[in-house]
Amino acid sequence: MNNKNFSKAKLILRFVLFLLILVWCLGIISNVLISNQAVSAITNPILKKFYGTVCHQIDAKTFSINGHKFFVCARCTGIYLGALIFSTISLFYYPKINLNRKLFYLALSPMALDVLFAWIGLYNYIKFLAFGTGIFFGSIVFIYILAALENYFITRNV
Repeated sequence: MNNKNFSKAKLILRFVLFLLILVWCLGIISNVLISNQAVSAITNPILKKFYGTVCHQIDAKTFSINGHKFFVCARCTGIYLGALIFSTISLFYYPKINLNRKLFYLALSPMALDVLFAWIGLYNYIKFLAFGTGIFFGSIVFIYILAALENYFITRNV
């Protein structure tokens, strides 16, 4: 594979990944976006159960807009939004990053500490703190996933 085809393949993979994450994120807030009650009556229970496989969906830990709750908690919303932001950035710019476990643990640490401190009662759960630590973690995890997919589908074929 020449360099031009290599770059094109990477861009296609990144665009497909961006679209998948975008659809996932739109699904999370779809009950906010869909104003038709008849459609919502059909889709909401299905989507709630679907997203319930990846999130606890505790109401007190979930963002809402105009009384419509997101289908995942604030932390999960942050994780997926972080992945969406970095998938968008990756379409235009992707610096060479040395991926190792230290970076992963660095990204995981604030989120893990937030969970631990809230769990032991050091402070009460704070949606925006959970959201922020989720964005940071989701951003870094996206970079790992992208690197793994590019390595598997593109780089190994060169």
